[in-house]
Amino acid sequence: MNKTLGSAVLSLLCAATGTGMLYATDYGLPAGIQEGNILHCFNWTASEIKAELPKIAEAGFGSVQMSPMQRPDIKAGSSWHDLYRPYDLAFKSSSYCSEQDLRDLCAEAAGYGIKIIVDVVANHVDKTAGYHDTWWDSDGRVRWEGQINYGDRYSITHGCLGDYGDVNSENSDVQARGKAYVEKLKELGVSGIRWDAAKHIALPSEGCAFWSTVTSVPGMYHYGEILDTPGPNPSIIKEYSQYMSVTDNKYCNYAAKDNGGIPGGYGGDWVVNQGLSDTKLVYWAESHDTYSNDEWSQNVDQSVIDRAYAAYACRSGATALYLARPVAKGFNNIKVGKGSTAYQSKSVAEVNKFRNAMTGRKDWFESNGNACSITRENGGAVIVMKGSGSVSVVNGGGYCPAGTYTDRVSGGTFTVTSTTITGNVGSSGIAVIYDGEIDIPTPPDPTPDPTPTPDDGYYVYFANTSGWNVMVWAWDSAGEPCGVSTQWPGDPMTEKNGVLYWSASAGKEPSQIIFSNAGGEKAGDGDLVFVNGATYYPDGSYKMISYGGEDPTPGPQPVEMPSALYVLGNISGAQWDTANGAAMTIAEPGVFVTSSKVTFAPDAGESVCYFNLTDRLGADWDEVNMNANRFGPSVEGVSLTLNDWADMKKYANNVNASACKSWTVAPGSYYVRADFNNGRVQITNITGVEILDASDDAEASYFTLQGVRVAKPEAGKIYIRVAGGKASKIMMR
Repeated sequence: MNKTLGSAVLSLLCAATGTGMLYATDYGLPAGIQEGNILHCFNWTASEIKAELPKIAEAGFGSVQMSPMQRPDIKAGSSWHDLYRPYDLAFKSSSYCSEQDLRDLCAEAAGYGIKIIVDVVANHVDKTAGYHDTWWDSDGRVRWEGQINYGDRYSITHGCLGDYGDVNSENSDVQARGKAYVEKLKELGVSGIRWDAAKHIALPSEGCAFWSTVTSVPGMYHYGEILDTPGPNPSIIKEYSQYMSVTDNKYCNYAAKDNGGIPGGYGGDWVVNQGLSDTKLVYWAESHDTYSNDEWSQNVDQSVIDRAYAAYACRSGATALYLARPVAKGFNNIKVGKGSTAYQSKSVAEVNKFRNAMTGRKDWFESNGNACSITRENGGAVIVMKGSGSVSVVNGGGYCPAGTYTDRVSGGTFTVTSTTITGNVGSSGIAVIYDGEIDIPTPPDPTPDPTPTPDDGYYVYFANTSGWNVMVWAWDSAGEPCGVSTQWPGDPMTEKNGVLYWSASAGKEPSQIIFSNAGGEKAGDGDLVFVNGATYYPDGSYKMISYGGEDPTPGPQPVEMPSALYVLGNISGAQWDTANGAAMTIAEPGVFVTSSKVTFAPDAGESVCYFNLTDRLGADWDEVNMNANRFGPSVEGVSLTLNDWADMKKYANNVNASACKSWTVAPGSYYVRADFNNGRVQITNITGVEILDASDDAEASYFTLQGVRVAKPEAGKIYIRVAGGKASKIMMR
């Protein structure tokens, strides 16, 4: 078992050995941005941040956020809001931060284990003549007219934000420019992007590919500023979360603004009502807007802000942002340059260190109105109160182990039972309690270099295409854990030669497995069948790969063949009727086809039709989900094109059948084909026709249905194929 030691001890060790640079393991900083907390060095120049890195690391911050770098005229002393009036959607060197400044900062920060996040303004450019690149003046790349009506989503994404021209995010050139900027920042060493005014840029479901384009650069973290609500329909926040983490200012602002630093519950609307995982949330106690835009927080005492920050920054999933306040107040008085160093306070640093030490441990929030406790399973607790002194709070979930603790902030004593936490909170209003050493399980190394063989036991790989902090939870047929850790979310994966792998403990044979992002997002929605030696992907699919040089890419996999199959969905005359799905029959080994054409008709207000497959019908959804296996895509709403195949996934009964995703089709009548040999589905207008790839088979002759011979069959058309004395009807693909 490895142990994490205090940073002070490791600092001494490094000094004793003459080491000139401390590293991430020395400070206990997390590997990923979402797993740690962010210091917002608002308006600090690159050189000012670089000089502060040792203290930032000592305070336990895993990342630093910088202001936008899209104007060439920014320097120390510039007005802060000039940075948010960009000249271009591209890097512009200035005395505030040149390319070399940023490259040097990122390299130095990496030595401490700190990641750099850059704020990017992609929604607008400066309207003033001469203050935007002339590239924006052609091909409709900016909309210069029309203001925003926040009650209308189209207006939110297409109207001008005040005096700024609205970037036409639907324009493919604009999308390419945004992606090129992300690639440039990555090349300079940046690890993450904060997207300003993200709700003002439309989503793929709204006909805009901006987000899917700019977030496609591998290895980059993204979070978007979504203030209040993205529009009249708040549920679209779920689509934003497919591309980035998001803010929740309504939930966050309440604590310091209205309640002395105590949050109003475990989570806000995004988590509680919209179903977002807390691993997709960025929390704060205040933001640069609430302080610099002459809003509510500029007159709130730093101590109240710190209490609210502590209550958000100790969570298991959401990351938290701490604003290094400017030294001045007032919209026009705040300038570019180094701000407050209040982040170095003992209470803030100890909360950050607590969060870093508790990676992978579930949290629980409790509040009595005057104080709150956030407990971490088998770990410890953070207690926040409006004042200071004696306090008794709930030990939520019994997560904090019973015993006597010394508060790491004030030195006071706390007594913990299975139900209560009692003690005295110091003047900061923040207490942090946990044991001095936290066990970090290390999974066994199953491999020789890095591919194990079946003789080595049971093992799997993971293609980490989503940049997760991958954890593995596996169990055998008796329900017993198969990993080193017996606490969810299980074991971290081991990396060797760029490949992530995990192996079961000696003598254990897993039957099912879960891959999660530090206990949050789960590959394929959760429980997966364990396949020894397979490479799994975030969508839950797997592939058998030899790591002798093959690039691991997902592909269609066989799906277990059911004995019966039906289509459920927007079927005309039987809209999602669980007792009357369209029957499918076995057309050939491993392939089902609907017995007759299925006519799809959309629900009112919809333009497309949804469907998935089931191997059993029932009187209601409970009967179907509890007893049937369902089949659908890995992602909701995958659109099917006539005659094209799409991947198919199994959703097992009584496990995840109720979470089965649906394909979409245009209204019309089709045959539905399900190929279980290759795990795929297809809609077509014909049946009894074999689908073939184009071939140079010299022995075959091809004729149109009218008997005219063709030399080169065209894809998508039906022909008579004659070969070996046998004629068959085929469609070329």
